[in-house]
Amino acid sequence: MTWIAFPRRRALMAMLVLLCGPVAAQSYPDKPVRVVLPFPAGGGTDVVARIAGAALQTGMKQAIVVDNRPGASGVIGSDYVAKAQPDGYTLLFTIPILLQTASAMPKIPYDPLRDFVPVTTLVSAPLWLAVSTSRVKATDFAGFTNEAKATTKKWEYSSFGNASSSHLYGHALNQALSAGMLHVPYKGGSAAVQALANGEVAAMWTDYPSVRPYVASGKVRIIASSGAKRSRLTPEVPTLSELGLPGFEALGWGAFFAPAGTPPEVIKRLQTEISAVTRNPDVVKKFADLGYEPGGKPQPEFAADVRADQARWSALIKAAGIRLD
Repeated sequence: MTWIAFPRRRALMAMLVLLCGPVAAQSYPDKPVRVVLPFPAGGGTDVVARIAGAALQTGMKQAIVVDNRPGASGVIGSDYVAKAQPDGYTLLFTIPILLQTASAMPKIPYDPLRDFVPVTTLVSAPLWLAVSTSRVKATDFAGFTNEAKATTKKWEYSSFGNASSSHLYGHALNQALSAGMLHVPYKGGSAAVQALANGEVAAMWTDYPSVRPYVASGKVRIIASSGAKRSRLTPEVPTLSELGLPGFEALGWGAFFAPAGTPPEVIKRLQTEISAVTRNPDVVKKFADLGYEPGGKPQPEFAADVRADQARWSALIKAAGIRLD
């Protein structure tokens, strides 16, 4: 009888496992949800995550705990989530640096495509190509191109740091224009933008909120943006794609990821709740004031974007010969 009972018992256990998934998803969440940020408190990513967390609490009827775990270009916090229980109670909120560090660091403890499930975007934004008015006379991109090639002294461009989007787009622009600008990395966006405004560097790819005060004061001029279409924040500024320079279509995003193996029902609930937040008028206004567009992409579409972005950033990092220790 034992040899008959054991297979039956095993089959029953398998059925219970299958049934528990939907039941668990229906009760999710029944305790606080931790959202890990691999960056310090106070930055733009932290601000939008906390805005979303406050709004998510209403829909999910549970506390949303924002947990800053900075260090190692985002690796420390990302690795914590990659190794967390895949039950929907530990999430990652991050930016494309998740993909960029994986290509720039020789040894990283996780695979950004294999060890995470992309849930959805919260915000998105292009980067803007800005120039120092004390260093660059050009008022448009065509003039900038001519001036960059004609100047006898090489210009510099600042960035948020090595392997950041601002660094990689600067390198790509150098290649596209054969301009030879010198890369000057800074520790964070604030210092890099300040260097641009002071004329210590000639150009920079940056976010709009950081550079907006200096545009208003006349110290900085915006001449182009990334993305496939013009931003509603700067409708007068053309995209490089529009100007006939392909390869700069990728947008920056702030997005949620879950550990690989998180039940699909839980992912669906998260995507639904986060998307609802991105349609909340009060939240949308706060994001707009910060210079961001609301996200909420369908999960399969965002997952496809992540794969495409990984290929794009990996190619740029390889072409630039960037290596982070």
